Amino acid sequence: MTPSTDGPAAPAASAAGAAAPGLRERRRRQTMAEISEAALLLFEERGLESATVDDIAGAAGISQRTFFRYFACKEDAALPVHREFEEAVEAGLDHADPEADPCEELARVFVRVLEGFADNGSPASQRLLRVNRLIRREPLLRSALVRHGAERNGRLLQAMAAKFAASEADTLQLRVAVELCTGLARAASETWAERLEAGRPALLPAIYADAQDVAQRVRTLL
Repeated sequence: MTPSTDGPAAPAASAAGAAAPGLRERRRRQTMAEISEAALLLFEERGLESATVDDIAGAAGISQRTFFRYFACKEDAALPVHREFEEAVEAGLDHADPEADPCEELARVFVRVLEGFADNGSPASQRLLRVNRLIRREPLLRSALVRHGAERNGRLLQAMAAKFAASEADTLQLRVAVELCTGLARAASETWAERLEAGRPALLPAIYADAQDVAQRVRTLL
């Protein structure tokens, strides 16, 4: 999932149909993008362990104190594209039908958000690809992504519970929907990056659709 500093917000905004952010929020996002880009470049050049927070702050032209206003640790500085994706999913839930099947509605939201990565050359897709490459070779970054994913799923479960409070869905149904959709997105994203790195044609939305088909076949065997 990855790269340029100003690309991720576009697919997220289009997928979610969110209103344009105010000036302060735009500045916050720009600063976060600049810090993240500096971190990605240093991680790619030196490796995660060799690049320090001071190095990242210096490359981004900020203080260490400013760095920690945006990120809890250096690993997190590589993951804003994941957070942007999650924000787009959460925003997409605003348009879901609270009377419909929550699993189907969440799946539709994921499909719409992933369409924002249909162009492999877009800044958002390039950034996601960069991060995926780093994750494969940096165990510490993979660990940070696991922690990040657990927090994300907790937030998404809460959002689902609030959206479908009037439906017949219980917590187990909502939890399975969240785990399944996020798991399929992760598997699709990693497969997408691997195929492109191997020089094979690959489009993330199409791979996600294939992953849904596989999950459906597995479901019939359970």
